[in-house]
Amino acid sequence: MRYPKAIADILKDAACQPENTGKSGAQVLVFPDYVLKIRPADSWDTVDTGILRWLEGRLPVPRVAAHAVEEGTDWLLMTRVRGRMLCDPWVMERPHVLLDAMAEALHLLWSVPAENLPFGRTVEQELDQAERYIASGRFDPSDCEPETFGPGGFEDPAALLSWLRRNQPPMEKVLTHGDFCLPNLFTDGAHLSGMIDLGSCGAGDRWRDLALGWRSIRHNSDGRYGLYSNVNADDLFRAAGVPKDADRLRYYLLLDELF
Repeated sequence: MRYPKAIADILKDAACQPENTGKSGAQVLVFPDYVLKIRPADSWDTVDTGILRWLEGRLPVPRVAAHAVEEGTDWLLMTRVRGRMLCDPWVMERPHVLLDAMAEALHLLWSVPAENLPFGRTVEQELDQAERYIASGRFDPSDCEPETFGPGGFEDPAALLSWLRRNQPPMEKVLTHGDFCLPNLFTDGAHLSGMIDLGSCGAGDRWRDLALGWRSIRHNSDGRYGLYSNVNADDLFRAAGVPKDADRLRYYLLLDELF
């Protein structure tokens, strides 16, 4: 593979391996000290470069080592986060390590003032983007929860979108990760060691992260991605010090179904 010069000058002849964990849709190559993300140049999906630069020094995130856009392709080279993904079996077998890292990540995010951020992705923007996905035929229901559509659920994505527009809850505004899932959080075994995939980071409702984190724990322990009967997703709320709010939880889980 031919890399843009700014990236090739750093990587030289370093060996790499593909990383297929997660659902970002980008091609991800992992090098000994760097991670290279390759994806179509699209302003909706590639804003993470600016976000990472702004977050450097504020949160444990990768440093942007080089960035290039060539012939419709966006190339983002980042430093590699050390530690284990929270979906790693070693972590899943130690619920206290998992929950402590998630709670630490949430409180670090919430400690950054959410006012006047130079980036963001509001619920209104998410709903508008979902409408474009649906209208263009790009919406893929294959990864949705089985109860979302059909008997007992919504008739179709347009019906869900309409419901989300009518039922948006009041926002508990904080800095949100935006994709707060176990593969995007790392631990050194004692503390949070890093966060990745921050392209949806911005000022939003803290229940977005809580909802996606709750669902990620559940699906990484109930057999969908792994089977760990000693992990209880509801313990995330206790660890974070936030009472469970079933209505907000449901809203943000349903919102994420459209992406």
